[in-house]
Amino acid sequence: MIMLSAFSGSSDRQPDNRRVALLKSLTTNNRFYLLVDPDSGLKNADTIERFPEESVLGIAYPCLEDGLNDFAIIRSTFETLDQFPDDEELRTELMEIIADAQRKLVLRLEELRDRISDGQAHFLGTDLEEFKGHIVNLATKGVPRKTLDSMMKLDIFETVASTEALLKGDFAPEFVYIYEPLPENPLDELLQMPPRPFIGRIFDDVLKSVLAEENYGDRHIFDRNVFQKFVALMFVNYATTDPVFYGTNKADYGVSADKDMDQTPLYVAVGKALRLLERQRQQELQGQGESPQEAPSAAADAPELSPTDQLVLARLLPICDTARILVTLDNGRARECGEYILREVHHLFTDLQEIGVMSSGAPSPVEQDYRDE
Repeated sequence: MIMLSAFSGSSDRQPDNRRVALLKSLTTNNRFYLLVDPDSGLKNADTIERFPEESVLGIAYPCLEDGLNDFAIIRSTFETLDQFPDDEELRTELMEIIADAQRKLVLRLEELRDRISDGQAHFLGTDLEEFKGHIVNLATKGVPRKTLDSMMKLDIFETVASTEALLKGDFAPEFVYIYEPLPENPLDELLQMPPRPFIGRIFDDVLKSVLAEENYGDRHIFDRNVFQKFVALMFVNYATTDPVFYGTNKADYGVSADKDMDQTPLYVAVGKALRLLERQRQQELQGQGESPQEAPSAAADAPELSPTDQLVLARLLPICDTARILVTLDNGRARECGEYILREVHHLFTDLQEIGVMSSGAPSPVEQDYRDE
């Protein structure tokens, strides 16, 4: 049994030697990036029963791609049904396959919705305000269907429009895809929500579409009412994420337990991002006089870091970590140097905030003890 401490951030000032691992939940089949202790025995591509509530989880583009497997099962099964329309016995068997894939999709989307909404799971390298803006654009102005198919390397948006036009007797299919939230999620109401709750609500919108049994009449209905929505979310995630998190660099290929991924571009970026998110979470909790164990979901209320905040903090944090090592040494001069470095880093950080480079809500990488305020 893996101890939960294997996932948690270190609260002391010792060097952080945790490694990035892409783990899969046996309960939901979701994969998330997280930091694990080398002594935990966990490696890339390992499975665990479920992700611990107190861990900070990272979502990169490949994580959402996993959901395509469940959709592929449903869509290919509908194709088989179309070949044997009069075989009721076969239809019964195949609909059970579809129902099983639907259950897996529900578990996957429920976890994504809940962990994103609670602030435990984070889209790495993504500006959530920009993410929300893209969804709003999809729901108001739309995106050409051909563009979506080309970007996502799928043949769905134009096919749905062509089939819909034939069924309605129209001469030309709809050129633009518009994301249409369900009636219980009116756009006017969604627009008033901050980015993270907004995104959680959109995932809930897709989840409710997956749950609606009327969307399983045939492949066209399923594609039109369910699959398009999920792929549209993937498109927005892709469009609003720093390319380093795509996992498409040649050095990133072939995630496995046997391959050393620590120095690949993707894993270096993921490690920096997760440590930033942990630091932000810890400082938010410290400001409330709580420990992470006392309020594991408090990160949902923490301010989101902009890409610039993430970039600058990613450079400052290693300097602070090195300075903290000096502070812990049994050498007076070393301690003085470490404390001086931490004070100056904090001064630099506040200067960057004052001139507008860093956002006012970004947390200082330096603990209160060393800020000399």
